[in-house]
Amino acid sequence: MGKVTIYTLLLVILSACHPTSSPIPASSWEELPVVAERMEANGHPFIVCHPEKLTDSIRIPLSHLVEDLEIIPLENKDEAYVRNTSIRISENYILLHSSRNMPFKLFTRKGKFVCNIGSVSHLPGGYTQVYDFQLDEVHNRIYLMPWNATELIVYDLQGRLQPSMPLNSPDEKPWKLPKSVFHVDGDKQEITVFTLPWENNPRMVWVQDFQGRVLKEQPPTPFNLAGTYSYEIHHNYNGDAFEFSLLDFALQKEDTLYHYESDTNRLLPSFTLDFPEGKILIHDHQELPTCFIGTLVGRMEQVDLTSTETREHVNFIIDKRTLRGGRYQIYNDFLGNIPVYWLDKSRHGYYARNLSPAMLKAELEAALRRSDLTPSIRQKVSHLLESIDVERDNNYLMIGKLKQLTL
Repeated sequence: MGKVTIYTLLLVILSACHPTSSPIPASSWEELPVVAERMEANGHPFIVCHPEKLTDSIRIPLSHLVEDLEIIPLENKDEAYVRNTSIRISENYILLHSSRNMPFKLFTRKGKFVCNIGSVSHLPGGYTQVYDFQLDEVHNRIYLMPWNATELIVYDLQGRLQPSMPLNSPDEKPWKLPKSVFHVDGDKQEITVFTLPWENNPRMVWVQDFQGRVLKEQPPTPFNLAGTYSYEIHHNYNGDAFEFSLLDFALQKEDTLYHYESDTNRLLPSFTLDFPEGKILIHDHQELPTCFIGTLVGRMEQVDLTSTETREHVNFIIDKRTLRGGRYQIYNDFLGNIPVYWLDKSRHGYYARNLSPAMLKAELEAALRRSDLTPSIRQKVSHLLESIDVERDNNYLMIGKLKQLTL
């Protein structure tokens, strides 16, 4: 069987199959306690979670959070091979960023390799470290935000370099944006940007036009961070809001997830945790369309000279509608109830996971050892397993469109 036929077959298998179990019964969520409350700040509602109430646990099928699931094998041309990647998805394309020494790679939604996007270099149009990127199929554009940027690097979907977009106002002294996230609105020809709020930077979040002229802005206060790169910016853009939060795993400090409302030029709190008696744990939290998810970290442990790892951590989930929540695990009921990882990497409305053929093979073999699979799912998992060539295949992607909140 040829590779192109396999693309079609695999897409049909997983897109057509139904989960092995129904979405979470309402009683399962109802058994969880209410762990948060709605409050107001300047007339704007936001959610405050009380982490000491996150004591119950729940197993959640992936179908509760995504509408469907595709397994997409990427074409195995030499120039198409990828590693573990960051992913952006549009209706017909997939953009992958593998590592510092590999260029961005564009594929169709069926996994066919289209082209490399630029090159890893210091030449004009090249890039080395990229912090954020956007795939805009509608306007035939790909945007890259480097570290310490002064402009967005722009390509079309054929891989051709386009004029860059300045991130400094024409009438101000040039300055470099440290780690930064953004969203380009091609219809309005506007760019929304959030950069680390260093106290000496002229602004923290703003809207500008494609020529760099600032239309609206907020200063670095009240954050006023020292000029350090230790913070990471969480920004998933899984809804209409331009949302962000700041995380430094070395600090035990309160953090809030904000929405930037560009129409009114306001920073609005959306979600935060209220730790009892000031006993703050290292934590992070992110927003999905139907819920908030996050991690509480008991401690950090140094594993080598340059890196640390979390220990005694707890993953939590809070339903936006009911404010019920607890500790959670997610299983892939589309594919043999195997564990789900990297839910927090969901971006721009999609859950996406990148697996090597060896990793996918091992997970499918583990699924087939379970006794709770229906005959239909067992047959489909077996069929997929038989199609994998560990030596020759490129990576596989799992992609599911996130469900939206219904009130």
